[in-house]
Amino acid sequence: MNTVCTHNNNIIQLTFQPLGKKKVEAKFDGGMITSDAGTLLLREVDRKYSILRSFSQCFTDYRDSRYIDHTVEELVSQRVYAISAGYEDVNDHDRLRNDSLLATICGKEDPEGKGRKLERDKGKALAGKSTLNRLETGGEEVGRTERYKKIVYDAGAIGDFFVNMYLGSTEKEPEEIILDVDATDDPVHGEQEGRFFHGYYDCYCYLPLYIFSESHLLCAKLRVSNIDPSEGVVVELERIIVRIREKWAEVRIIVRGDSGFCREEVMSWCEGNGVDYIFGIARNN
Repeated sequence: MNTVCTHNNNIIQLTFQPLGKKKVEAKFDGGMITSDAGTLLLREVDRKYSILRSFSQCFTDYRDSRYIDHTVEELVSQRVYAISAGYEDVNDHDRLRNDSLLATICGKEDPEGKGRKLERDKGKALAGKSTLNRLETGGEEVGRTERYKKIVYDAGAIGDFFVNMYLGSTEKEPEEIILDVDATDDPVHGEQEGRFFHGYYDCYCYLPLYIFSESHLLCAKLRVSNIDPSEGVVVELERIIVRIREKWAEVRIIVRGDSGFCREEVMSWCEGNGVDYIFGIARNN
């Protein structure tokens, strides 16, 4: 293998063993290159169904528009697209804020960040970790003395958003739907608030509640793990089923879950509201 270098010893080209009569070279003059181009396909899906635009409307922005560079929709898009590409941590965005492709996908008209207001931000089209952290930890209310966290979310609107997306996924009312309820471990590896040790999963974790209809997510509720798996499921089922029946009045609804949801409260609610159910029963002696 031959190596070609510039005068300052930076490698600009590698020449490998040929393939028949063809030369095999590796060059480093490709400009800006990304391995996350698949997110462009997600952007096409989002543009067709306006998913992130609808989701961003679940937030209220109390910031002064004269002094902001990133709208709520851009912040939400940046976080969602990054997670879909495997960048789960907010810390990742200190590097991703320089990513021109991600900026393009998020709708930035200046994807290279050349026109940013502050000199320290030039070349960084997207938000950094601190800005995104304030979005995620803003809560549902803004205190009078709060200086930095001025974007708040509407929990009820977020809950309805997932159900509305599901109801809009088909024009024809189905004859029957199955709502799968489940709880699973979300392991934590630090001293996070609300963490508890769970004997079944043998780790410190949270115990989020999920409700699906086939591949459609209807509920994802973060919970501590020192609770019964069925805690809060009646409230979520009632909220979701009321919305479903407003549009699909005649649909048969079946709730399905494992033995962790085989509880008198859950079954009584189903029977009292015309909902069928299938639950596992835990073994005993």
